[in-house]
Amino acid sequence: MEWFITLRNIAFLFATLMLIKYFVFLVIAPFYTVKEKIRFERIKRRMSVPYKPLVSIVIPAWNEEIGIKKSILSLVTNTYKKIEIIVINDGSTDRTEEAVKSIKDRRLRYFKKENGGKGTALNLGVNKAKGEIIVTMDADSAFDKQAIENLIKYFRDDSIMAVVGNVKIAGGKGLIAYIQKLEYKFGFYFKRAHAVMGAEYIFGGACSAFRREVFEKLGGFDIDNKTEDIEMSMRMRFNGMKCTFASDVICYTEGASSIMGLANQRLRWKKGRFDTFIKYRRLFMSLDRRHNKFLSWFVLPYALLSELQLLFEPIALTLLLAYSFISGDYLSLAIGSLFIMIIYFVESFWVDGIKPWFWLTFFFTWPLFYFLVWIEYLALIKGFFMILRGDDIKWQRWNRVGVSI
Repeated sequence: MEWFITLRNIAFLFATLMLIKYFVFLVIAPFYTVKEKIRFERIKRRMSVPYKPLVSIVIPAWNEEIGIKKSILSLVTNTYKKIEIIVINDGSTDRTEEAVKSIKDRRLRYFKKENGGKGTALNLGVNKAKGEIIVTMDADSAFDKQAIENLIKYFRDDSIMAVVGNVKIAGGKGLIAYIQKLEYKFGFYFKRAHAVMGAEYIFGGACSAFRREVFEKLGGFDIDNKTEDIEMSMRMRFNGMKCTFASDVICYTEGASSIMGLANQRLRWKKGRFDTFIKYRRLFMSLDRRHNKFLSWFVLPYALLSELQLLFEPIALTLLLAYSFISGDYLSLAIGSLFIMIIYFVESFWVDGIKPWFWLTFFFTWPLFYFLVWIEYLALIKGFFMILRGDDIKWQRWNRVGVSI
């Protein structure tokens, strides 16, 4: 029984450290709105003429015949009209080309190349872009009608070099879809805390925007890293470039539709994140003046700690549940459940309008995160062995049904 108690204490230690992290985020996140209002008021007083740059939206596509038409139409109908839409067909073997060419809009530019991976498609799109602001968008996503107009507000601040949008899972039915909706909902809420402290470091491919000079100074996307978006994010932060999260720049994306699709997606994320962390390891605990201290000393170390915790969490949590039922000691479970309940409460009453019904779903849905932990765990183990073997991964692929807003 001693080994059981030791394991329980280790699990409790990890849980406590994670509670500290999320407690800090919960305290900081509400200041996001205040900070952005101050930023916009300062810019408003300083700027005498409207800021209306040309915005280039780059969409890399590989076998995206199902969803890409909705993606393009969401841009064509956006309230901000000074845009160009650049679609890069990366050697698709389906009807992607026909879907793109069925849309008649003078702002749409289409290019086809041999299959070389998402990074090569993005780089071609960046090279073809004429805009001052370059947006990357996945072909299974759709922008909210005012997304681009809202995006421009953030770039009125000359110090901001990149902006990451607020991505939401749209459509999809069943357990897998609902788990991802919850995960994105909570995950992007905590990006508010990152933005307050200037510590955002993940610009997802679904909705990220950059000043052109980012690519002029740092070069294009890393074609050898399958999470080229995270690599570019870390490269920017390593070189002292500032960025922020935009809660009102909303992008809807299609989640994985099956357990295998979800597992493959998380494998790509894990493998790419490991590669990126190794490449920019000097950003961790850095004393370099260019590097944000909250990012270097809190966010990134906790990101590594989360992966370490994940190695033990599924089994430890299972044993902890068994121990609680056998011994009658439910303190650890109660603390963890209470904290998750608080997060649900915050989301229900302070994010995207008051929705008290969402808080009530806590009692039925919080165990779903336990299922997600196992998916993440399997992806972590597989990603770790891929690094040891020197293996690589290709474009992810799952059964598309198209984004539904």
